[in-house]
Amino acid sequence: MKLTRPHFKSSISTVALRAPARLASSTPSTPSTPSTPSTPSTPSTSSTPSTSSTAPTPQSAFTMIEIAIALGVIGFALVVIIGILPAGLTVQRESHQDTVIGQDGPFFLEAIRNGGPPLPNGASTSLDFLTNYVESITIIKSGSAAPLIYTNDPKSANYISNGQMILGLLSTPEIYPPVYGTNVNSVTARIRGLTGAATEQRGSNAATAFRYYMNVELVPFNATGNSISYQSTDFLDYTNNPNGIDYLTRLERAEEVPYLVNNLYDLRLKFSWPIRPNGTAGQNRQAYRSLVSAHLLFNTNHNVITWFFQPNNYSTNDYLGL
Repeated sequence: MKLTRPHFKSSISTVALRAPARLASSTPSTPSTPSTPSTPSTPSTSSTPSTSSTAPTPQSAFTMIEIAIALGVIGFALVVIIGILPAGLTVQRESHQDTVIGQDGPFFLEAIRNGGPPLPNGASTSLDFLTNYVESITIIKSGSAAPLIYTNDPKSANYISNGQMILGLLSTPEIYPPVYGTNVNSVTARIRGLTGAATEQRGSNAATAFRYYMNVELVPFNATGNSISYQSTDFLDYTNNPNGIDYLTRLERAEEVPYLVNNLYDLRLKFSWPIRPNGTAGQNRQAYRSLVSAHLLFNTNHNVITWFFQPNNYSTNDYLGL
């Protein structure tokens, strides 16, 4: 059978055209990559928005009446706070002053009780720091026209040179014995607070520092009257047994009574504060009191009369300071 050329060419072309299709079907297919989610399309700006999207959203706010009420409440609170602030400052200041007196009082009480030996004028002692705080000591004597005023001003004629001099002046007894003129003495010291803020120490802030008066009363023990109980000295009721303990003890106490006036003293420190600019004291008061059993030694140094307790000595003399 004879084939014609056109038919043969058509068969070849058909096979050639179909072959890629078979090859493509035989090649393993590659897994397809997940498609990326499409981004929402932005609305066209050219389009005209609807009327509902352009309407303003309602917003809540304070009215003028509410603002006025709030300002009124704040103003009332500020008035109350400003009114309470001075009262709080006053309470704080008074508490501070009470604390200073509570610490300074026992210090001076113990200093006077412990006493010490009289030293030459200008001698250094552990109490010399008191010259920065004791501004003046005034001694008013009965029958004297002018008081004796000692100050810590170096230009003063009665200059307080050291702490021992301060202690000796503060220990002046209220009543002099007859051998010294029988004067009645009033001793008052003007003192800056020993304790407190550091800004008030050692002469700082002289204009605003806290000051107080300290009045010293040193009264000899009264050996007459009922100062000693009758049962303690009534040795005569036990003369039937002069060697017994009842008789001997009461006799010894009776012999001590006349000398108690030279060895037993009632020490009182009376504080008044604060000192006002005009020199008067405020209404605050505090007192400290103690009995001192010691011999009171009289001393004169550069015409300054000072007194010092001697706790280790017991005097059997009839007068103070001998």
